[in-house]
Amino acid sequence: MATLKWDHAVQFVNLPEEAIQIFAAQQLNAIPGGRHPGWGTRNALSYFGLTYIEFLAIADQAELEAAAKTFLLSREAAKLLPDNQALHRLALRSDDIVQTHADLRSKGLQVSAIADGQRNDPQGNVISWRIFTIDGDVNGLPYPFVLQWGEDDDARLARLRAQGLDSPHPAGPVALKRAVFEVQDPQAVRAHWQALFGFAPLADATQEGLDLGDQQFVFRRGAGNRLVELVLTAGDAALQGKRWSVGNGEYVFDGE
Repeated sequence: MATLKWDHAVQFVNLPEEAIQIFAAQQLNAIPGGRHPGWGTRNALSYFGLTYIEFLAIADQAELEAAAKTFLLSREAAKLLPDNQALHRLALRSDDIVQTHADLRSKGLQVSAIADGQRNDPQGNVISWRIFTIDGDVNGLPYPFVLQWGEDDDARLARLRAQGLDSPHPAGPVALKRAVFEVQDPQAVRAHWQALFGFAPLADATQEGLDLGDQQFVFRRGAGNRLVELVLTAGDAALQGKRWSVGNGEYVFDGE
């Protein structure tokens, strides 16, 4: 059976350069990523080990509109930007994307075909992966999409560190700990995602959420039906509890 992990969170932005500056003001590294040929998008990235935040923007409007006919993330960028710079969707990383695709299709989800993706990083290296998206939602909350990188986790982490992409943050040791979703029925959404993706429920009975080991997905009651907040752990006590925004996405340092 394929193993799924939290790979990254997507924040739609108009200018990745502004997101880089906002993160720098919080003592966090974010760097230019590159363009996605054929999808009409470009990004900036902030790494916390293998889990990262992607600030995704429009690079070419015509290319984006053509891609939007077949590719979900291009379609969402066209729909949301420039007015709604939203934290919007998560990506899960599979160690066997073909098996994960078959499993989710067998559970009745509307999955796209598996596609090959790539971008050129600022050093000219080609970064490649395989990806599929899931149409629809559960009670209004969009599903994650799923990808598999062209190298295993250990090799990828070693490369990220050798390239200086996953480098120590000025804030000190920082980890991406929790994704918080605002949904109308937290219990129903938690149960549905548990059944689909195999994550265990949180042991904390005061919260509806899923336990990913050293990370969590938490479902909070509200009308938004979207990803609303990312929680990062910070070793520096002076940072704990500090909040900031990128567009319509909320971020917070937590000491847990």
